[in-house]
Amino acid sequence: MEENNDGVALEKNIKNPLRIIFLNLFISVFIIMFYFYLAEFFGSISTIFIENSELIISFGITLLLFTFFSTLAGKYHGFFAGFIGELLYQLAYYNEIYIYWCLIVAIWGFLSGIWKYKPLRYHNLKNLGYSGVIIFLSSLFTMFLIIIFQKILYNSHFELIIINHGLKFLINAVIVIVMVPLLLFLYDKTFATYEKHIYDLFLTHHTVSQSDHTFFLKFGRTYIYFCSRCSGVIIGGVIAFFFTHLFERIYHTEISPIIALFLCIILPIPGLIDWGTQRLTLRKSTTESRLFTGFVIGSAIHLMSFTREY
Repeated sequence: MEENNDGVALEKNIKNPLRIIFLNLFISVFIIMFYFYLAEFFGSISTIFIENSELIISFGITLLLFTFFSTLAGKYHGFFAGFIGELLYQLAYYNEIYIYWCLIVAIWGFLSGIWKYKPLRYHNLKNLGYSGVIIFLSSLFTMFLIIIFQKILYNSHFELIIINHGLKFLINAVIVIVMVPLLLFLYDKTFATYEKHIYDLFLTHHTVSQSDHTFFLKFGRTYIYFCSRCSGVIIGGVIAFFFTHLFERIYHTEISPIIALFLCIILPIPGLIDWGTQRLTLRKSTTESRLFTGFVIGSAIHLMSFTREY
């Protein structure tokens, strides 16, 4: 692929409003899903505070990786994904909703994303120190926020709140203060040292001359191209799996086989229309339409697992 042609294509794609909307939604949903599944295995950010009111030291995998992804994605993604991810986990696993913890996690995500990642930033080691200082200051602010919420809502002894909640968060944030700058350094070295365009037939299923059937995801200064319809199918299947799993955890029941069968019949129709009209040269398929139709087809494929009776 010619470098100049790539540059023109990338510029057009970057300015496409639908691409911007899709990417922002995709990033937010990805972080929400990642947060939820991490919380299932390691507990959410709120777990050690709600399930144990005493001072304990815990290696917070969820806190660490959520901070890392919020820094990569930005403050608004961090806020939205933090609030929704924590809320969904509480709906699935807690007997009651602690909305103030949803706000605390959201604010932590927002603070983590204020100094958003930029390519080559962490090649300068001084910026690693800045990142650690920002996370430390965010930890102090969040610690005081936790103390305030605990004092207002539960009116416990102030000294106990400071030790069992404020100090607990600060101690568990130490690993984040140390590890997140290192993760950002490794990410920057891997994906941003050189500008790269990875266009492989295994991922795209189309030659360079058919690159209009592909789209790219950008990691640092690395552009990785994917087949748009196949990517839509995979994304649709993964997100459908997440929401059906979430439905089962919250309501303790599976989706009705008859509803799943109905959706399996209805959902592929847009994809068939898009493919058929393209084959008949009645219209030209676009990246957006291929992603969307692939998404609904992927969702239908997952829902087939609920139609065993039929």
